[in-house]
Amino acid sequence: MLTALSRRGLMVEGFKLKTKWVAAMGHEELLAKLEARQALIVHFSHRAAMRGDLVYPTDLHQVLAEREAWALSCSVLTPGHSMDVVGSVGVVLEPRTAEDVLRVHHDDAGAFEVGMESLSMGKALSDASFDESIDLVVPGSYNEWRVRGAAPKGLFVVNPAVIMVRQEISFEGPDGPMTTIGEVPISLDAVRATFPGWPIWTMTSAGPQVL
Repeated sequence: MLTALSRRGLMVEGFKLKTKWVAAMGHEELLAKLEARQALIVHFSHRAAMRGDLVYPTDLHQVLAEREAWALSCSVLTPGHSMDVVGSVGVVLEPRTAEDVLRVHHDDAGAFEVGMESLSMGKALSDASFDESIDLVVPGSYNEWRVRGAAPKGLFVVNPAVIMVRQEISFEGPDGPMTTIGEVPISLDAVRATFPGWPIWTMTSAGPQVL
């Protein structure tokens, strides 16, 4: 009998808790499959209000500095993908171990936290679930990997010509200056200036490309 949410193998599928035991993929196999697919794991600065007032670029600075305690929702992008991902700019991550990948799913995984435990739909990482999480994505949607402890490798921009981020905006109200949070356009040069020293990638039909 399961006595705690932290028991290995606990998952959420259709928002019903159940156990599912799947042999873990090895770290070398994971990196080899990512390389064979020319795939990048990216945690995006979300265009929706996911964590209150945590907005760009603070959200990505926290990921780069590895100060983010929560599991990160990521998408795995491959050449020629047709996904509509959740943001314009993000951080490229590389798992240090296969256990850094908590769950993989070919759609929005409906992830949530119970204490520090990450729960979501999807499957434990395996050879089959890796492929399913990429091959079964419906065009216009996106896949979701839940990742914790992976190493930040640089930045990712979906479309260098159109970059939208969620930021605090100041404006003049009827009674004086006011602030709100909304989506604003920024340039690739602005991304470079905000994250100096970090490489920036995009994904083309031929594979990842450094900008």
